Amino acid sequence: MNPTRSAHRKGTAGHRWLVATVVAVLAGGLVAPTTADATVVPAPTATPGSTVPTATPGSTVPTGTPGSTVPTGTPGSTVSGPLAFRVDPALSAPRLTVDPVGRLGTDRKLGVLAGPDDSPVGLVLDEVMVRVADQTELDAFLARWGGQVLDSFAPDEQGQDHLVRVDVGRADPAGLVADLLAAEPGRSGVYRVGDERALRLLALAAAEWRSGTELVLDWLVEPAGIVDGEVYESADIPLNVFDWSFMRAGGAMDTGVAPAWQLLESKGRLSKQVKYLVQDGGFQSNLDFPSKVSLHKVEWGKPNTNDCTNGTPCPFHGTDVVLAGMGRVDNGYGTAGPAGPVVEELVAVRNGIDYWTVLRRLEKAAEETHPDVVNLSFTRDVDLGKAWARTWTDRRMEHVRATGAVIVASAGNNGKNIDGDLLYVPCESTHVICVGGMNTDATVAAGSNFGTNDLTTSVEIYGPMCVRTLADSGKPVGDATKRTCGTSVAAPFVGGVAALVLAADPSLTSAEVRDILNSTAHVGGLGAKVTGSQRRIDALAAVARALGVKIGKPTVSISTPKTKQQFGVHQTVDLWGTATDFLGKQIPITWTSSIDGVLGDTSVTVVPSLSAGTHVITASATDSLGRTGSAAVTVTVVDSPTTTAIISPPAGLTLTPGQSVSLVGASNDPDAFGPVPDTEASWTVRRGGTVVFQATGHQALLPAGTVTAGAYTVTFTAGGTSAQRAFTVTALLAGQHPPAATITQPATPLQLTMADGKPKSVTFAGAGTDVEDGAVSGTRYRWTAYGDGGVKKVLCQGSAVPTDGPIDDVVLPKSCASFTAQLGQLDSGHTGTTWSVWLEVFDSTGLIGVDSVPVQIQVVTP
Repeated sequence: MNPTRSAHRKGTAGHRWLVATVVAVLAGGLVAPTTADATVVPAPTATPGSTVPTATPGSTVPTGTPGSTVPTGTPGSTVSGPLAFRVDPALSAPRLTVDPVGRLGTDRKLGVLAGPDDSPVGLVLDEVMVRVADQTELDAFLARWGGQVLDSFAPDEQGQDHLVRVDVGRADPAGLVADLLAAEPGRSGVYRVGDERALRLLALAAAEWRSGTELVLDWLVEPAGIVDGEVYESADIPLNVFDWSFMRAGGAMDTGVAPAWQLLESKGRLSKQVKYLVQDGGFQSNLDFPSKVSLHKVEWGKPNTNDCTNGTPCPFHGTDVVLAGMGRVDNGYGTAGPAGPVVEELVAVRNGIDYWTVLRRLEKAAEETHPDVVNLSFTRDVDLGKAWARTWTDRRMEHVRATGAVIVASAGNNGKNIDGDLLYVPCESTHVICVGGMNTDATVAAGSNFGTNDLTTSVEIYGPMCVRTLADSGKPVGDATKRTCGTSVAAPFVGGVAALVLAADPSLTSAEVRDILNSTAHVGGLGAKVTGSQRRIDALAAVARALGVKIGKPTVSISTPKTKQQFGVHQTVDLWGTATDFLGKQIPITWTSSIDGVLGDTSVTVVPSLSAGTHVITASATDSLGRTGSAAVTVTVVDSPTTTAIISPPAGLTLTPGQSVSLVGASNDPDAFGPVPDTEASWTVRRGGTVVFQATGHQALLPAGTVTAGAYTVTFTAGGTSAQRAFTVTALLAGQHPPAATITQPATPLQLTMADGKPKSVTFAGAGTDVEDGAVSGTRYRWTAYGDGGVKKVLCQGSAVPTDGPIDDVVLPKSCASFTAQLGQLDSGHTGTTWSVWLEVFDSTGLIGVDSVPVQIQVVTP
């Protein structure tokens, strides 16, 4: 690389004129706007035939065409015009001590630059951050500027970053404007510097930029802290975190942090497991800090070196950031942060003042500790050399992200569009989640920077602009709280949500966590000026996505009454149901009737009676998020009707001819509190439209000789009400013989009583024979119990019973020739439960023989 011609001038007339001008200004101070200010600009390259005016002390040198004048402006002015630079001794450099760097960097001085908007920016004098491809390129740069390397990042495949002390006396300010316009065309307006050293440093940088050198000035950074005028003392916060506007689900912000904790806890993931790095200044330990803290260049109780945005004092900015991101939860002290329940270790890194020191410490700490989340609540707006500053920041942030960290940074508290003319670092790095602040009504906070482009280099997501922190963050005791506002609390808040996502699934990469935060965020509501990303953090949705959980309405089910069930007008009605929220936790149910209104507000409710008519009974439940789920059944209340049900034959039964069919029915007379007498119960069996069998009682047997091929309809009538069931008998092919099935135990209908509510143990045994196969093994037996309401319960299935599974399945032998099973009471609306137990015997050709026996269980009151 070859620097521009102006970079090599020494001892020229321009230099002598510069010194004279600076001395004159120093002696006379700032002059009135009508007096020529000391403006330092290069004469443009002369074209043939033209003349370029030369400067004399106190004169104004044009930057445009020969003979033109340059508006110089005064402090606070917004005059725009041709690009110009002037020394203004009244522009004071920050009175701060910069940390030493390396062996030679112990005497580091600060300068100041104010752009056309008149906002002063501090920078380290006599130093630049330069990127070189190899040692040859570095040696050439050092030779050009009498440079000495103060510090260096580790080299990578493309080159190496160095902090170099330079001899700015070798730079010629006469070439500054031309070099800068060549490197960054279109610049205009007046820039002021505090002294000649700062001016020559800019000239050096512009010369290198023009020649293509990747060089960055070592700007001072400032914590993007408390917004001026937006900190309010208030009474202690309510003890219930779930009621805090910036933590709860619902409301305008709807951050959902508190229910996200619940969800993690329900899945066993709410534990200390995340490492969170905070680079900041002003750390004071207290009871809200994580129990494990590693310090990097940090001294407890040492105040922040620099003020925050707009000169606002923030001596313990680091403490506020820690509490906003990971204040401990439910410890009876202070405040709470999203990551409080999951942060195992805080890595506290002192920020420093200059950009090199900040990122050097950050990268070193990240490489040593491998944090899961990194929070950077500081910012610097860069005007000159933006492209190089962006490239340098991206590279360093990429190195930090490569340690495995999700990086969040505050957007800044200038109330400006981050996609405007200035570059905001580190927030505009593509490797950083840039976080803006929102009000409690979810609109963008007035002090927060915002974006007009939806890019990874703009403001990407918004968190609460105001949270609760300790009233006096500098004291290790005392838990009074205050309202603290700024994007420097919004950023750690979003970082805290990222920590919750990582707790949900520690295998996620930083890129995956970033995608989850963005894809689950609320969108919209920030206001018309935010034409870029309108994402607002949603912790519950993000954690749910990481856990693979769907956040929906509560699941409600009704077990009693059954739909279409009938009741008498004076009959007690049991309402039984369950409601489960997104956490898998049961929540109360409210019961309502379409006729009688609210019936109860517990999961199990007893209603003495319902009005006559058809009721839609609705069970509804509302979870902690305000979501309501419901289920409904329709029941009819009549004047003491009898209810009937067919238990056997089972629904969908298909038989071969010549097998008897057990007929088992159930009835209930509400007026008699039991079944109707057997004399009032009857059976009618039709094949097609022809009656083939009739009997009385609740149990009967359709003879085997009656069972021929055809479609059958069974009608059971009791107390004037009826139930029907259909079954089919399919014809056998010539030569086919179904096996014979016989239940040997119990050989006759069995009656049991149950007083303790526990199911009864029943022993079953059976046998099967086949014309072709002989005795059929119990491995080809299947026993099924059928109950009222279509209940079907497989009691035992042999290992050789044909199934729809692969034919080459390997299973352990299992015989169902005899076994013991549990049978209990069904919630059927009847006073007792009758089970019809069927034995199916499968022969080698797949034909089935059946037998059945009823088992009646009567509940008695002890």
